[in-house]
Amino acid sequence: MKKRAFTLIELLVVIAIIALLVGILLPALGKARQSARQLKDSTQVRGIVQSMVVWANNNQGEYPIPSRIDSGNQTTAALLEAKNITSAVLSVLIYNGNISPELCISPAESNSGAVQRDENYEYNTPALAVVPANALWDPKFHGTPITEGAGASYADANSPANISNNSYATSVYFGKRRAQWADTFSTTEAVFGNRGPQYVASDTGPYPVGGRWPLTMDALGTGSNTLLIHGGRSTWEGNIGYNDGHVGFETKPNPDGVTYTRTAGSPAPRAVADNLFVFENDEAGGNLLGTTTNAYLRPIASATGTTTITIMVWKD
Repeated sequence: MKKRAFTLIELLVVIAIIALLVGILLPALGKARQSARQLKDSTQVRGIVQSMVVWANNNQGEYPIPSRIDSGNQTTAALLEAKNITSAVLSVLIYNGNISPELCISPAESNSGAVQRDENYEYNTPALAVVPANALWDPKFHGTPITEGAGASYADANSPANISNNSYATSVYFGKRRAQWADTFSTTEAVFGNRGPQYVASDTGPYPVGGRWPLTMDALGTGSNTLLIHGGRSTWEGNIGYNDGHVGFETKPNPDGVTYTRTAGSPAPRAVADNLFVFENDEAGGNLLGTTTNAYLRPIASATGTTTITIMVWKD
């Protein structure tokens, strides 16, 4: 019996069908992976927020405030407010077993060159502490890739420069915002989540005319790495944790329901949507970093001063 081989036309038809199926399935697989990353990231944000709530239950309702935990300068020698940076807050939670270093790295991280897991966290007598035997966290842990205060050192061989061990942003909990850095059960107080791009130079400005927040036309705005965490090249999306413990997947920087009240005399409306990555300076009752209460989330690298606090935040 003579064996029949495939003809060229039949082979081309099969290849065309396979190519068509691949073209149909690949976008679906890509969306499935994106959804899985978003869901896992949401779980991590919720886990960290819940760990903060557990801490608050044992500490007069407050989330970790390193300056109060280490008032005796056992861990770092910095002035008290200088201890209150993102790296120290997360390191406190890690040192006490509330979270792991892995949880601080988003599965959707887009800037893997600057954000990497801490593989050498020291859970006992951390070498860079002022008094290692009495340390309350490992000061080597980095919350940002820029030079940090409160004892963080880049001289350690296991702690390379320009690397963050954290993907996320915290509320900038200074001045009147300190009262929100607590288990208040508020559904609209944003305290932790994916970091975001720049909408206003220096992050300070009033509510925009027309109500639309355009990105700045630079590397920190339209070119920001944070747009690629969950969004696209022109829009930010991200997971944000709130003070009632829930996590919302927000599709814009000024989520519905998160508002602040503008000063008297400002054009209507008075109550407006609050941008999570701007401290709006037209808020009724305060227009400075220390007097505003509207939402403002950034990874905090350093804090200086006593009555007037100056901070450095990380934006990429």
